This record gives sequence, C-alpha cells and structure tokens, in this order.
Amino acid sequence: MLIGSVAIFGGVFFKIFSGLAAMEAAMANMPVPVVNVTAEPAAEQEWGVEVSAIGVLEANRGVDVTTSVAGLVQQIKFESGEQVAQGQVLVQLDADVERANLASAQASLKLAKADLARGESLRSTDNISKATLEQRQSQYEVASAEVAALAAQIEKKVINAPFAGELGIRKINVGQYLDPGNPIVNIQDISRMLVNFGVSQKELSDLKVGQAVRMMTDAYPITTFEGTITAIEPLVNQQTGMVEVQGAFNNAEGLLRPGMFAKLAVLLPSRMQVVVVPQTAISYSLYGDFVYVVKDGQSDQGEAIKTVERRIIKSGERRDGHMIVEENLKAGEVVVTSGQLKLDTGTRVAISKENTLALPEQVPLE
Repeated sequence: MLIGSVAIFGGVFFKIFSGLAAMEAAMANMPVPVVNVTAEPAAEQEWGVEVSAIGVLEANRGVDVTTSVAGLVQQIKFESGEQVAQGQVLVQLDADVERANLASAQASLKLAKADLARGESLRSTDNISKATLEQRQSQYEVASAEVAALAAQIEKKVINAPFAGELGIRKINVGQYLDPGNPIVNIQDISRMLVNFGVSQKELSDLKVGQAVRMMTDAYPITTFEGTITAIEPLVNQQTGMVEVQGAFNNAEGLLRPGMFAKLAVLLPSRMQVVVVPQTAISYSLYGDFVYVVKDGQSDQGEAIKTVERRIIKSGERRDGHMIVEENLKAGEVVVTSGQLKLDTGTRVAISKENTLALPEQVPLE
C-alpha cells in the first residue's frame, strides 16, 4: 500500500511540475508587450528672464450708475447684461412736477423779458428811471436762471450711460423711490483691461513703459495673454520696498473679467540658456515631478529595442506649452510626451511619428 501511495503521489507531483514548466516555457516565448507613445527630444533654448508677480484685473472704466437727484422710477430702458452705447438712456425718473414748474418759470421769464424790452424803450426817451430799468434787468436774469435750473433738474431725471460698456445686474424696479447716490446698475468697459501689480525695487531699473507683459489666469489656465506696461508708480512703498506697476491688455473677445486674479511675468532684456520639454512630458506625484526618458537597447535575441526610464527632475518656469527642466535632464535626451499612463522603468515602447495619442491623464497643478 505504501509503495502504491508513493507511486500515485509521485505521478501527481510530476504532472503538476511538468505543467508549470510548460507554462514557464510558454510565457518565456510570449512576445514582450510594447506601449505606443509619442516622444520628443529635450531642447536647449534661450529664454528671456522674467519677473513674476500677482495682480487683480480691473476694467478700463467701471462705475456704479447712480442718480444725483431724488425721484420715482418711471421707466427702465435697459436689461441686465446688455451692451450699451455712451449716452444711451437707462432710466427715466418722474419729472411731472418739475415740468409744471418749468412751464410757470418760462411764463415768468417771458413776462420779465417783455417788461425789460419796454423799459429799454422808455429809458431811451427818459420816461423811466435808470434804477427801474436795472430792476427789470435783474428780474429778467432771475427768471432766466430759474428756467435754466429747472431745465437742468429735469435733465438729471434722465439717467444715461456714462460710457459704452456692458451692464451688470439691475438693482432697481419701476415705482421705486431713489435717493441721490442709490446704485442703479454697474457698467464696465472691458474692451481693455488693466492690472496693477507690485515688483521689487531691485528690478525697477529694468522696467520701462511699453515693455511686454505675459499674463495667465485660473479661468483660462492654458491661454497666455500679451500686454504692455502702461505706467510705473514714481514712489516706492517704504514698508514693502515694492513699486506698483500697471499693465494693459486688449480684451476684444471679452474673456477677461474685472476681479480675476492674474499671474504676470514682465519680460526683462537679459537672456538665459535653459533645457525645455513640452509641458505634457512632465508627470506629477507626491515624490516629485518626473519624466520618462527613452533609452536605446537590445533584447536577449539581439533585437534593437527602446525602453523608458522614469527619472525624477526639477521643473521650473512654464511658458507657451513648454517647461524648463532645471536638474537631471540634458538637451537631446528623448522624453515621452504622451502615453505615460502604462509606463514604468524598463517598459518597452514604440514611438509614434504622429501625435495621435491622447494627452496624459495627469494635469499640471498651478
């Protein structure tokens, strides 16, 4: 029985080990998976030196439209968010009482004018005294001033757009009584945007009106806006040692809005040599930024192959879709620009000649 048991178990174990060996042989003969990627060599470029700053955008012109006289809202002639022209009527306040007073004042002016004309005629023949004529002249001037004052008050009952721009949200309703200074609607001229920011006084000698300024915003993280320096504050802030600078940006498409935070870079005349790679080549992890560097090699059968090496790098400034690599990468080394999700050190890759692959799933954080 013992001999029989040994024979049975021996046969079972032999079959198992034979199967494992066959499986190992099959796996050894299986082709190594190759990942398709796009790649591009790191390049050495000459970059202009930049001074970075943070600012807040504001419109070229922007105010809260208010009334300078009290009155009841009779008509509202605009819609929230509407584009308006300079001088366009926005609100009509009730002016019935003022118009009635104006009619009375105009009648008094007409009478005073007639009295003055008769007085001038009589004065030429010495039929009235000079004092009487001067009194009539004064009455005419008072009546004329009263007419002008009432006409001006009626004119102020019509509230117009102070300049062309985009209206905000309406803050009034028909029938509402307004006191002087009550806000009616906000209007912003955003065809041209301004941004104020501070730079260190150390860079003051390098700043000039007309210098180029680059700007990025959180709302459009991959769009770079080009502008120029329009003004430099003559005073240095004694507490911070900073100088306030103003830049202007064309906003014909209306993408920029007042109140947006902006990241700015003033281009200085000096230049520097740097190693740059496409921004899509850089991946991010808790352990640092890294790239996959393509290496040439040979398989066990002597076949020419390409593999990748995961390399931690120190990334720097980003500009126009490219990023500076400050450490651990040389110009000319080929880095993977898309298809990184399936890669690890030693993975075999095939480089696609056309960039038809999807972008990496990891997006750089600002």
